[in-house]
Formats: sequence, C-alpha cells, structure tokens
Amino acid sequence: MITIDDFKKIELKVGRVLSAEPVEGSEKLLKLRVDCGESDLPTGRQVLAGIAKHYPPSELAGRQIVIIANLESRSMMGLESQGMVLAASDGEIISLLAPDKDLPAGSDVR
Repeated sequence: MITIDDFKKIELKVGRVLSAEPVEGSEKLLKLRVDCGESDLPTGRQVLAGIAKHYPPSELAGRQIVIIANLESRSMMGLESQGMVLAASDGEIISLLAPDKDLPAGSDVR
C-alpha cells in the first residue's frame, strides 16, 4: 500500500502524440514524440512504449494519451525515454489510457 502523499508525487499529464515510429531492432517498442504542453520542449518529449504489437504507428499521431511525466529518464535500445505511457491490459489486449474529452496538452490527471 502507498500513502496519498506517495501518489501525489506522480505527475500524470495528458499528452498529444505528435509522431510515432518503430524502434529499429525491437518488435515491441515504438518511439513517440509527445506534446505535454512544455514550452522548453517544442518538438515534444521522446517516450518509448512497448505497444508496437497492439498499435500501428499510423494510428497514434494526433491521439491524446496519459503519461507519467516525472519518471526518471531511462535508456532502452540506445534511446532515451522521457516518461511512461499508461495503458491497461488483461494479458492479451492493451488499451491506452486517454481522456474521454479533448484537453490541452499538459493538463493534469488527478
């Protein structure tokens, strides 16, 4: 169990996928450019997500998603990931978490 104070440390943000492409040498990873409303990142942040078997890149551009924005950066397949995409899964199906109404990039998720 975690406390509410632990949960409050997590920055969940609405992002808009600007682009998506496969990661060379990986069957699972997609490289996403995600706009989270950060003026210091005009081309968005790079987020790697293990969703390639469930989402073709062409279906992701323009979609809103939810990411963990304050997760420490991590290197995978020689690329830096600057966040984590949130998704639900039953073990077979993966479904990206997203707001049900259009929101500005960078909106807080509470």
